Amino acid sequence: MTIRQPARARVDIKRLKGTLVVEIEDFISPSIVEHLNMDQTVFKAQITDWRAMVDSVMIDTAYDGHAFNVALSDVPERKTDLVAGRYELPAPAGPTTVAVKITDMLGEEMLFIKHCG
Repeated sequence: MTIRQPARARVDIKRLKGTLVVEIEDFISPSIVEHLNMDQTVFKAQITDWRAMVDSVMIDTAYDGHAFNVALSDVPERKTDLVAGRYELPAPAGPTTVAVKITDMLGEEMLFIKHCG
């Protein structure tokens, strides 16, 4: 029995004055790689833009650990469109926790959480 690995992402979140800058630097979905029956290194060589694996990105700028309140959603209209991958949002006053939900093309979700002071 093979243990399925979860999707992984490199996400950078910074507070710059009154703005939160969220940048997804990389994303890999082992489920998609497995579904296409490819080796990960071969897959990365053929699919050079990680955004091709992503169905949607949603961001909560004040995540409380329970409810996910969408402050921004990036859901491309056409299948040929890609998510932006870089977002600027108004920062809440004071420290906050930012959550980024990435959903791949097979519907698998991953949640990246970072506290921003």
